[in-house]
Amino acid sequence: MAQVNLPTELLRTFVTVIEVESYTHAASLLGRTQPAISLQMKRLEELVGQPLILRKGRVVTLTERGEALIGHARQMLRLNDIAVSQFDRKMENKALRIGLPVDYGVRMLQSCMTRIVRGNPNIKMEIRCDLSRNLIEALRKDELDIAVGLYPGSDQQFLYRSWLEKPVWVAAKGLTFGGADELPLVAHPFGCVYRDRMTEALKHAKRRWRVAFSSPGIASVQQAILDGIGVSCLTGPTMIDGLQRLQTNLDFPDLDPIHIGLFYRQTRLEQGGHDVVNKIEATLDEAFA
Repeated sequence: MAQVNLPTELLRTFVTVIEVESYTHAASLLGRTQPAISLQMKRLEELVGQPLILRKGRVVTLTERGEALIGHARQMLRLNDIAVSQFDRKMENKALRIGLPVDYGVRMLQSCMTRIVRGNPNIKMEIRCDLSRNLIEALRKDELDIAVGLYPGSDQQFLYRSWLEKPVWVAAKGLTFGGADELPLVAHPFGCVYRDRMTEALKHAKRRWRVAFSSPGIASVQQAILDGIGVSCLTGPTMIDGLQRLQTNLDFPDLDPIHIGLFYRQTRLEQGGHDVVNKIEATLDEAFA
């Protein structure tokens, strides 16, 4: 069988169509006509021998094989753009918009951003900290270029890398709340993945609970746990001194893993953006190692 080479211009069209969810918008961004974009997608599907995109009216979605390819396509385009940038060192004037989650590793990721700012004074950055769901929605609305966030595990539109981490039940040292009729929870607001993991597990175990404290900020959540207001679930980067892990049992049922994703808009990234993605990726790899 002859070796199949996937041209980067076809991959760029594929990724752009998925990111903007429109053939017409992709054509505008790439400086082509809408029929040309359709022909490029047809050519790519012919090369791989599988349909990659489903179109129902104006709705554009990935097929199963499209989901398998898009991650590789982003990596190939990223390597291409980094290689080309070595021969084109134009200064970037636009600000790089970055979203960091308040519900996961905020201190770790903010430290990463601080190192990037100090080491790259020519890169202008606008950093937004928010709940993961808000950051991913902002990415979809083209309000962010790069984001780290917790997500359900099925979002392929802007996903570059993902990691799995197991959350654990925690309480202040010396407290367990095991005998409480209603388990008092310390949580982020409704829609947070941590909160969903706790409430889903408790409902499945038929364990009564109530939200005793809620805050969008991880520091407030950590302090509320330390103050003995209730229990919560955390992961490695959000554990602090004074907290203890609680053993899984009838009171504290097993929690499903959490997906942490690194997302970016391929259509917005230039050399400085790729450098930031590299450093965020290395920071998360180190944390999970």
